Amino acid sequence: MGELASELDVAAVLGRDGIIGDHIADFEPRESQLGMAALIDEAIRLGESRVIEASTGIGKSFAYLVPAFLSDARVVISTGTRNLQDQLFEKDIPLIRKAIVSGKKVALLKGRSNYCCPHRLRRYRAEDRFKSREMAAIFSALATWSEQTDSGDIGEFAGIPENDSLWYYATSNADNCLGGECPEIDRCFVFKARKKALDADILVINHHLYFSDLALKQDGFGEILPEADVLIFDEAHQLPDIAGNFYGQQVTMRQIDTLCRDSIEAELTEAAESKALKKRCDHLGKCAADLRLALRSFPQKAEWERIRNAPAVQRAMAALQQAVDALDDEFEPMVSRGKELAMCQRRLRTLQAALQSFLESDDNQVSWYELNERSFRLAQSPLEVAESFRQQLALADFKSVIFTSATLSSQQSFAYYCDRLGLDDIDCASFDSPFDYEKQALLYLPTQLPDPSDERYPLLFGELCRRLVLATEGHCFILFTSYRMLTWTAEFLRAHLDYPLLVQGELQRNELLHQFIQSETPVLLGTSSFWEGVDVKGDQLRCVIIDKLPFKSPQDPVYRKRLQRVNQNGGNAFVEVQIPEATISLRQGVGRLIRDVGDRGIVALCDNRLNSRSYGRGMLASLPQMRRSADLDEVLDFAAGLGSDAMAEHSSLESR
Repeated sequence: MGELASELDVAAVLGRDGIIGDHIADFEPRESQLGMAALIDEAIRLGESRVIEASTGIGKSFAYLVPAFLSDARVVISTGTRNLQDQLFEKDIPLIRKAIVSGKKVALLKGRSNYCCPHRLRRYRAEDRFKSREMAAIFSALATWSEQTDSGDIGEFAGIPENDSLWYYATSNADNCLGGECPEIDRCFVFKARKKALDADILVINHHLYFSDLALKQDGFGEILPEADVLIFDEAHQLPDIAGNFYGQQVTMRQIDTLCRDSIEAELTEAAESKALKKRCDHLGKCAADLRLALRSFPQKAEWERIRNAPAVQRAMAALQQAVDALDDEFEPMVSRGKELAMCQRRLRTLQAALQSFLESDDNQVSWYELNERSFRLAQSPLEVAESFRQQLALADFKSVIFTSATLSSQQSFAYYCDRLGLDDIDCASFDSPFDYEKQALLYLPTQLPDPSDERYPLLFGELCRRLVLATEGHCFILFTSYRMLTWTAEFLRAHLDYPLLVQGELQRNELLHQFIQSETPVLLGTSSFWEGVDVKGDQLRCVIIDKLPFKSPQDPVYRKRLQRVNQNGGNAFVEVQIPEATISLRQGVGRLIRDVGDRGIVALCDNRLNSRSYGRGMLASLPQMRRSADLDEVLDFAAGLGSDAMAEHSSLESR
């Protein structure tokens, strides 16, 4: 049995002989975890905010959950990923709740598109829209499941892959949700989840939902976040980039196509005798396609300023705006005919305003475009998010806000992170990992490789990867900063190795990780999405190879403008922006290797600038203190012992 929360403090739960040990086999108290929990407990009691860097292995989720449960405060916990949301709600929270016998109400809330929509399910099932028997059967099974599930969370239904287009007919989004006017509001899973959220003492959300809250307060449901005392951001290193996406706006070709499709369907349903909207929508779709064709003559991604005066682009953009205006005129006399027609016009006017804003210059925003084979994106992004972020926090009026992640500092300073979010006069703390990196890991810094810009580099890097993969018998992550280098290396290794390769882009991310864990000789090649949020413990991962330092491309239009702004104001963008960001990303990548006290392995950093440039030494100093080597033979000897060490440890555990 657990003990009542009112009788406990954080040490009684997480300290030596703490009650959490009664519920977790082999639980070992960690000074860093207890110190972090005590700091958060103090911040909540005093109504203060903190930035806390919690290195890998500390167990930071328990370090903030325990103070949250012990306090009288209402707490919102925001995570970077839905996977961490589920882990907190399904594993960590129930365990802590049981240990300390808390009566707090707990709720989980995800974005609208994570829940099936009974209204759309019934509508499209009634229309018998699916021509293939297989799709119709899957949709029928989904409809049956929706009548049995309590949560409506589509993650519970395994019959449709996560990114399958069939989900369009089974879920709603901010554009097509009818909100409070929906005829099936009493069956709406989103409404039920938000009702529980408003009544919760501890609510688990994600960063995207937090930033969406301001807009969601204006939809049919009203506000979704309760008036809470405490906000805890886990995986807080992601906040600046996510904020930049939400404080900006965009228009995509897919958005236009979806609006046209929904408008035509609304006309069929609510004004069947009319064909006027279909004619206008068809023309708008053609104008969007013409703009995509006009953009093909220019770089795939760049600032709009660079191409806006090109005659073909001017003609295509003018035609697109005229088509939007013409569709709006056609909507005007029809919106009273039905809710879906009215909703489509509201979406059209939002698009209309976004297009107009995109074309207007603003010193604090950058307008840019991006093109791919099937679509385009016209985006307007803020250069800085600090002021907007401060305003959003102030509006919610939290007494205490906690920012935590394994990587928030760069070269022992939190200044860069705090500046980006406008966190003035906030106390910062860092807690070291309990792992013994000196014994568990070897940092390989090859000196025989030229700089990554050298034309000889790809071949020499590929050969080094081959030797390391053979030495570790697979069990290897190879992390890249570009798809181009990933593709080249994958082709090289397939020509020179018999091991099967798991290559990003060939399978979905979750499937790649699943196969990596199940394979006997796994080798995974990935770019940025595999540098963080990937947790492979034990002997299955023995080596992490990083091709070069993760400096962001200065060709990215928003990043480029940010760098220019710093330099124009008399600063040094390379020192003040590029090095801190690359250091934080590098720490994330290196952090993939050692995930548990028994893990051992090699980190190979294959960028010679770490040895030859002064900033390289500073970046190395930000990494865990591992034994270093530039001798490949020494590294291969270390690799030879990894598998046998793991087998010996396994045998030792079995014999106890």
